[in-house]
Amino acid sequence: MSDTPAGTLGDLPDLAAAKHGDTAFLSDQPWLGYGEPVLDVAGFARAVHDYADRFWAAGIRSGDTVVVVQRNHIEVQALACALNRIGALPALLSVGIEPDEIVECAGRLQQPYLALDAAGAARLAGQVAALQGLTKQILYLTEGANPVAAAGPAWAAPTGDRQAHRPSPRGEQDWAVITHTSGTTSVPKLAAHSTASLYGVVRSQIAASRAFGQVGLSAKHLSFVHARTCSIVLAFLEVAMPILAVGDARPDHVRQLMLEHRPDSLETHPNVFIRWEPVAEHPSRPFSTVSRFVSTFDAIHPRTVKALLAGSDQPGANYIQAYGQTETGGVTARLVRREEAATYRPRNVGFPIEGSAVQVVGEDGKPVAAGESGSIESKTLGRFRGYVTAESPVDQEWWPMGDIGRINPDGSLELLDRLVDHAEGTDSFLEVEDAVLDRLPELIELVMLKAVGGHEAVAVACPREGEVLDPERLLTALRETSLGAVPVYIRNFEDLPLTGSYKVRRLLLRSRLNASGAAPSIGVSP
Repeated sequence: MSDTPAGTLGDLPDLAAAKHGDTAFLSDQPWLGYGEPVLDVAGFARAVHDYADRFWAAGIRSGDTVVVVQRNHIEVQALACALNRIGALPALLSVGIEPDEIVECAGRLQQPYLALDAAGAARLAGQVAALQGLTKQILYLTEGANPVAAAGPAWAAPTGDRQAHRPSPRGEQDWAVITHTSGTTSVPKLAAHSTASLYGVVRSQIAASRAFGQVGLSAKHLSFVHARTCSIVLAFLEVAMPILAVGDARPDHVRQLMLEHRPDSLETHPNVFIRWEPVAEHPSRPFSTVSRFVSTFDAIHPRTVKALLAGSDQPGANYIQAYGQTETGGVTARLVRREEAATYRPRNVGFPIEGSAVQVVGEDGKPVAAGESGSIESKTLGRFRGYVTAESPVDQEWWPMGDIGRINPDGSLELLDRLVDHAEGTDSFLEVEDAVLDRLPELIELVMLKAVGGHEAVAVACPREGEVLDPERLLTALRETSLGAVPVYIRNFEDLPLTGSYKVRRLLLRSRLNASGAAPSIGVSP
């Protein structure tokens, strides 16, 4: 049985609907742009056709580029499939990135169309003049019972008309979808995947799904514009995996949702899982049916993995940690069983997945010996096809991951730090964060930054809602790390600049702290 999907983003929904149209395709929030409930794969395929007809009526044709900015909902993947179906190129941008960054991204795409829902229109209301000069036309997607919301702003054209579309599939090597990088180190880059490179990404996911033999519901709260979600849609349509797409990450909502749907697997971003620790510990046992927890986007802290696995009643419960990025797809993976949780160290991100390879190189670009640290490079089947208006070594044999790590004697990879974040005096900021968060459950996040306010390193601590942080307790935990005690800024997690996948945008946070001139909340005596 092939691990390559039977079709592309544009035609796989129809093929899947014909084979297993009654497979659940659920979401916790209603679809707003498509006027009917979507409950299964057949409904998803109908939504794709409806959007294709609407885009066709709006004049979009093969070769056009369409920027999509809307609320975080799985519906955006129906738009991507519809645009792919008529030969257009979707560029999916998170509504959470800065408005001026969305404008900058649109400017790189040479007069694209811009498709917005109510959330996207509200986010960009202050950028209308700039966007009108950079785009071919601004379209409004939302329909529904509210006539004001359905009509949209006066500066955007409604998309209520429909005209039968003509399928125009893109070539396998042509760009199929543009997504953006996380923006943790700079303004997000626009990264393009072809159908062929998406197939490379999704092969391991299809193989894993078949190997696990899962037939239960898979719940996922992700950035639905991420390349990861594009590959998930291909995989789930191919293998008939029932899905519950979660758009609202509030812990109380998730608790009720888990008790109602009782999923078999659960995936989200590490910084969301840490917010869900109280859900895992709730007496009603919302995660009791979950046999597999999955996270692929960032480092996760040990205490979170312990809480998740303790919250499951399944005897074989495990946590799957994967390492990769938009440009590469999955690189390595690791499975952590419940009995391993007590000694789990997240710096070890596992072994290369099938079809992938890793190496660690020194400053001269040559591989270093096992156990020595250096820059991580990868070779994968899912290498993206290039950045928009930016050079990329896409055809080089090895891709620079932008991280520092080392390969252990057993061949597993340790992720120590991001190159841009690394500071002298410690092997790993990430290990410092892990150690402190493990000691202080009252913290929901700890971010180590270099070069803030004249200090070589500082910590940004985010207490959990309702918790009071003891300054001396925090400083004691810091003193016991390799870095020692450093000045601390205390902030609400919601006030930090985040990517669409809830990563902290460290360079932007550092820039804001330096620009504010604010003194640390907790100083350190010399």
